Amino acid sequence: MTSVFQGKTTLQHIKGVLSGIFTHAKNEGAFDGANPVQEARIPGNAREPAETYAYNLTEICGILDLLPLLPKAVVATAAYAGLRRGELRGLEWADYRGGALNVNRSVWQDVVNKPKTRASAKPVPVIRQLAEILEEYRMSVGNPQSGVMFHSGAGGRMDLDKLAQRAIKPVVKGLGLEWYGWHGFRRGIASNLYELGADEKVVQRMLRHAKPHVTRERYIKTFDPTVLAAMRKLEASLDAMGQSAPRVHRIN
Repeated sequence: MTSVFQGKTTLQHIKGVLSGIFTHAKNEGAFDGANPVQEARIPGNAREPAETYAYNLTEICGILDLLPLLPKAVVATAAYAGLRRGELRGLEWADYRGGALNVNRSVWQDVVNKPKTRASAKPVPVIRQLAEILEEYRMSVGNPQSGVMFHSGAGGRMDLDKLAQRAIKPVVKGLGLEWYGWHGFRRGIASNLYELGADEKVVQRMLRHAKPHVTRERYIKTFDPTVLAAMRKLEASLDAMGQSAPRVHRIN
């Protein structure tokens, strides 16, 4: 298969993995010489990544206003905490404490993994609007203190693709928007915080990125005050929108 059929990002990932293999082999004494992958170039005809999209605050609030409680809680967590899809599936009630969501696992299909990177395991501040939605949802399912947060009813982890297809995409389409997947909400919090004045490096810490091309600085173990300040601005902005916007009846 020629590179024209491969995305540039995919090829970069492949290069990174192969380079890591040679580096490990050299460290273990199984290989002697220069890493041959380091000088490899990504072909010029590799397909550029597709255009991505970030939901803005107006769109997010419109979507949340029309969702039933369960999908509303999941979308709010994605949009206001910026968790990845696997992290959403991995959330348990014991992870929600001290005004934060502690990211302890990521779930892909039935496989439970540790967080993607050390930085990914950082706790995420929960703004009041998200806390209120999660509390309402928690009360609706019997006020559990442990177990899976977003489950299918029998305690199993929620299939977020099915949830989106059944309950979220129709609402999004009804608002005249396109469905850009769960990552559209994660991109949204980055764009929204940046628009509200948060420094780019603060946004990167909020998203818990650790790779050098995403952030060059060292992550800290406690909440950075600038991250909290940015989240407070998001909180205030949502308050202002809620006071000025007309209410929309929720679809049950």
